[in-house]
Parts: sequence; structure tokens; C-alpha cells
Amino acid sequence: MSDVPFPVLVAAVFLFTSLTMVHLAMRHQDAQLALPERDAYLAAHELQSVTCAHCQSTEMREFGFNDADDDRRIVTCASCRKALFRYTRGAAPHA
Repeated sequence: MSDVPFPVLVAAVFLFTSLTMVHLAMRHQDAQLALPERDAYLAAHELQSVTCAHCQSTEMREFGFNDADDDRRIVTCASCRKALFRYTRGAAPHA
């Protein structure tokens, strides 16, 4: 059997699991920050209104970046669940 005491093994597993979870959460957050702004999304896909470029659905879901009350919003397609773009609630749209 191993010479490492059981509590040390448990602590090591807990530490590595925690670090992995933090790393995955940060990757997800970085991917959301890399989403284009609304105007850039519409221009890139040559759209006149908000439509999913993947499945052409017009049903969208939005949520706050950090919490439900956050003014920084992420918009996803309600049908295919792809993240589409981000915007800041309350900011004046660019003409």
C-alpha cells in the first residue's frame, strides 16, 4: 500500500478537483467575453434583425454575465443553445 496517509490523499484530490473546476469556469467566462457585440454579430452574418446564424431561429434567451441583474448580457439561441453575442443593457445602440 502507499506510504501517503489517507487524509493527504483526500486533500490532494479535493485541491486538484477544485482547481479543475475553477479552470473550466474561467475558460467558459473567457469564451463568453470573446463573443462579438450585437452590431458586429449582425454585420458579420449580414442580418437585419437578431436571428440565429446556425439554425435561423428567432427565439433567443439572454442572461447576465455574472448574475441575473448584470447589465452585461449574453444572448443564446433558444433552439440550438449556441451563444450568439453579448451586449450591455442600457447602452445606446450604435447607428
